[in-house]
Amino acid sequence: MEKLETYAKKTFLALKNPYCTVNQVYPRIIDLVAPSLEKHGFAWYTGIKDTPVIPEKLKERLNESGFLFHTADKMALGGRAVDLQLINPITGKWMTGSSSGTALNVFYGINDAGIGTDGGGSVLAPAAALNLYGFISPLIEQDHMRQHSKASTDGIVFSPSLGAITRDLETLEQVLDPLLGISLTEESNDWNTAWEWKEVPKGGQTDIYGRREPLIQYLNEIIRPGTILISREGPVDVNAMGDSIYGHFDKDTERCQALSGKGLMRVVNMCGKSALTVPSSELGCCTVLICESKKGDIEAMFRKARLLACKRSRLTQRYFMNFDMYF
Repeated sequence: MEKLETYAKKTFLALKNPYCTVNQVYPRIIDLVAPSLEKHGFAWYTGIKDTPVIPEKLKERLNESGFLFHTADKMALGGRAVDLQLINPITGKWMTGSSSGTALNVFYGINDAGIGTDGGGSVLAPAAALNLYGFISPLIEQDHMRQHSKASTDGIVFSPSLGAITRDLETLEQVLDPLLGISLTEESNDWNTAWEWKEVPKGGQTDIYGRREPLIQYLNEIIRPGTILISREGPVDVNAMGDSIYGHFDKDTERCQALSGKGLMRVVNMCGKSALTVPSSELGCCTVLICESKKGDIEAMFRKARLLACKRSRLTQRYFMNFDMYF
């Protein structure tokens, strides 16, 4: 009964929509909670970015796997890297886009997981900005997503990837099953020694906060099957706004954009790679793990993330996930 009350409060908050992050709510999803708890041992309320790019069959598969479709989430207009209609509740600045509402609804506790699309950091960056976990892979609904190619604001043609955002690593690991058919329930002893782990050197020749084209070349050269890159990035959109529309005008706006803390996370999808962001204790900072889009490499990346995970801020959790504050 206590659990059902929590699910009901999530829907009450979604319907109240105090932060304008929700486009549509599906209250009757509560009918699936008890069957899901009995079948899977969990029932995670899930928000999905309100875009026709995400196929209905994925939503159905998520529902069947215990990730219950709770809200259609607001996204940044035009898929922009910042959302001028939503606010980051920690910094008070414009929220990072474009899966902005999806990330915020996870942060506020309306949902336990969120599904978004990522072209140039649109899942990874919002997750990092709120100290959440983020994951993308072009393997998710690959044939379908290839039909939706587009050009970025700086003229790079790409197909978006699907990805997920959660507050904790365990929930993100569980959503790997409906997304990719990956289960991490079995232990593995060779994940650390069988893969090559490379860290992006601080102050190295590659400026990870610079223009995208050199970074695309860098990632494509360094990442091969069996190689996983580790990049420390952030703080995302804390010191400056990371947006290529703003940054394209002149050298001053370009330098300002580079201060946004968005590094390789902007080009992971454009290179056809998979990535996982692990939040650190510092605001908007994370470790980005990047690998070839192979299931074995993705599994190794997630097992490595278990060693990097840190506790969430108790203060932000106590304040922003306090349902009693809203009613």
